[in-house]
Amino acid sequence: MLRIGIADDEKEAVAELSEYVKDFMDKKGIDVKIDGYENGIKLEDRSALYDLVFLDIGMPDMSGIELAQKIRLTNRKLKIVYVTNYKNYYKAAFMVHAYGYLEKPVSQEKIKEILTEFLKEKRDEKHLTVLKLTDGTNYFADISDICCFEYDGNRKVKVHMYNKKCINISTTLKALEKEYGKYGFVSPYQSYLVNLARVEHFDIRNKLLIFDNGTNVEVAEKKTREIQAILAEYFHKRLEDK
Repeated sequence: MLRIGIADDEKEAVAELSEYVKDFMDKKGIDVKIDGYENGIKLEDRSALYDLVFLDIGMPDMSGIELAQKIRLTNRKLKIVYVTNYKNYYKAAFMVHAYGYLEKPVSQEKIKEILTEFLKEKRDEKHLTVLKLTDGTNYFADISDICCFEYDGNRKVKVHMYNKKCINISTTLKALEKEYGKYGFVSPYQSYLVNLARVEHFDIRNKLLIFDNGTNVEVAEKKTREIQAILAEYFHKRLEDK
């Protein structure tokens, strides 16, 4: 699943752009989560979550140029597309390595061009896996779309996907941990193996890992500190890699 952020102080502009992006991704059969922001300050704190962001340059409090400069201090790889009413920001935009520059009113065709190129680049980064279903057939999935594996007994495992679909496969958690540990899957409880990339936050009080699709998995009391440390290291590394 891809995550895209949109920052624009005009609600109508956020809604329109979100609709264009969602329509394009739906036609491609790609799961996407789109978050809209009415100012750049809120997006700055969450920029590490996204694969691509659209920034309006003329926002109050913090312009799109200022926001990009702050993002680039810790995140060199995030794709940034500027959306603006003005033509005289090209030089400033590309000083912060902008991925694209769109003038308002933005057309659906221009969005299509940007996203088509973006998907071509992302295709090489995708990690596909083959899951052996209980009926003996194969199911191809993007590892990033897996929230967690849940052991169901007798060599049966439920695979919980981001879209909340559940797939039944034949294997063991031990075998899955050996295969998927390198992709950031860890065990917070004896019956689960979770994908750190899908964890949005850790509710320490209730001992729950909350996924970015709203579902959750319990964390064993004895593993609370271990999971805290693992998450801290994971997100720190993620920021460094970007």
